[in-house]
Amino acid sequence: MTWIGSTAAERRTQIGRFVLGAGGLGGIAGITGPGIGLSETDGHRLVDRAIGEGFKILDTADIYAGGASERILGAWNRAHPGASVLIQSKTGVTPDGPDLSPERIRRQLDHSIEVLGRVDLYLAHQVDPGTPWSESLPVFSSAVEKGTIRAYGLSNVDEAALTTALDTADRLGLARPELIQNQYSLVARDDDKGVLPIVASQNLAYTPYSPLANGVLAGRYSRGERPEHGSRASTSPRAGGLLGDDAVMARVREFDRLAEEHDVTPAGLALAWLINHPVVTAPIVGPSKDSHWLGIHESTRLTWTPTLQERLDDLFG
Repeated sequence: MTWIGSTAAERRTQIGRFVLGAGGLGGIAGITGPGIGLSETDGHRLVDRAIGEGFKILDTADIYAGGASERILGAWNRAHPGASVLIQSKTGVTPDGPDLSPERIRRQLDHSIEVLGRVDLYLAHQVDPGTPWSESLPVFSSAVEKGTIRAYGLSNVDEAALTTALDTADRLGLARPELIQNQYSLVARDDDKGVLPIVASQNLAYTPYSPLANGVLAGRYSRGERPEHGSRASTSPRAGGLLGDDAVMARVREFDRLAEEHDVTPAGLALAWLINHPVVTAPIVGPSKDSHWLGIHESTRLTWTPTLQERLDDLFG
């Protein structure tokens, strides 16, 4: 039994061109505090706009903003009964480290359903070295078989973890994970040689997060600017590493010039690369300002050519 379509085109139609990342509702991922994240009112406006823009999946997690993200999204869901959008949440990240123990998955899924009103798609948020897939995957599979959720997936998995998970599901006769959510962008290409070939061969959906590398690919820091308090880059160790790497930032500045040549913003070009990628189903975006929508719109209007693809491959491949 599978939920997603069997071809890349079917999956893109089913899931949409973008997934709305709701991690900024009430905070940023696991971080809260003054000046960080969207208020409940602004969060609801963001969801309304995303649905109006054709988004079909809202992505959150039990850990995001200390639970505020799920709470705010749940309030929106209850105010919009019957909304034709899917709610996706994740579990497994805790303040004490990864935990995908069976009882905790069951408990957290029940909690997320209570808070959100429903959970359509449910993901293991990270690999738990202390819990083998043979113990955790049956819980996700059972939830699919009972109709509690439509499908499940895995996040932050490398080639070895993904291969083992798929092999385990097949060996035990379980419903397979159908969605993969990893970090992926022009400057974060770890999945190219391992995960993406598996995704393609096994007909999985791939919905990468951080498509703009926490703003590094949005032209915000190309001239040495430092991340503002409350920005995603201010809370991301990986963004700090990119900003401190002179060679990477030199390529980013060249990337900015390439975007200008094509009359789009850097964000528009970075997102266009992803939505034209043959294996990517839909990148996760979390616009928090009106101006952030510009890059999303530009990416869908930009005419993609082999020459443009080649130039980006030369720059970041």
